[in-house]
Amino acid sequence: MDDATRLFDRLRPRLLGIAYRMLGTRAEAEEVVQDTWLRWHAADRPAIDNAEAWLVTSATRIAIDRLRAAKVQ
Repeated sequence: MDDATRLFDRLRPRLLGIAYRMLGTRAEAEEVVQDTWLRWHAADRPAIDNAEAWLVTSATRIAIDRLRAAKVQ
């Protein structure tokens, strides 16, 4: 397991908690964390100054996007 994966695994409970508090269901929160992982995997990680802040911000934005999409429906 590389450092980026270890960091993500360490922060997974925090990301899940943020998404759960925003969305209200564990299933949706898990989807947000998975989407965050996909973005993290595709990101230019050497260019990221603060990986923890990047992950938290990404998860928060994905959750906000899901809330907006639900509101439209």
